[in-house]
Amino acid sequence: MAENSDSSRRAATRGEASRIHESAKYCAQGQYEAAKRWRLQHWTLGVACAGLGTVGAILTFADCSQILAGTLTFLAAIVAAVLTGVRPDKLAERAQTTGNEYMTLRNDTRRFMNIYLANCSDDEASARLEVLADRASELDHSSDPIPQWAYERAKTNISQGGQDFEADES
Repeated sequence: MAENSDSSRRAATRGEASRIHESAKYCAQGQYEAAKRWRLQHWTLGVACAGLGTVGAILTFADCSQILAGTLTFLAAIVAAVLTGVRPDKLAERAQTTGNEYMTLRNDTRRFMNIYLANCSDDEASARLEVLADRASELDHSSDPIPQWAYERAKTNISQGGQDFEADES
């Protein structure tokens, strides 16, 4: 009876570790997808700001419409304000860092399930699982939410093997 209870506890530990692994995988990929979009928005706004400001300045000194020059310069100021206020570069950096932390959690959980779990006592397995669960919870509470579009891209990437290892294919 005790052996059946031990195997049941071990299966429950493996199941919970598997959930942490899966969640970390999706969260990491979702954060990476969000970081890509934030970087794109940062560069797009930066180029738009520089371009509008430059053309506006050139038109100011050329024999062209002052209204057009003023409008372009005004638009450049608005884009600069958005760029400064939203700070997509910082959002990208934060998403990338969080994705890296989730990826580390994913890797640690995978090693726990595939290597350590079979060779440790139930008490040690429970303690290691608790550490992983605490890390997952801390990351979940401190990270920015993943936008729906980033989650969908992450899901597609993962379903197409975006986080698979060749070693796992055999």
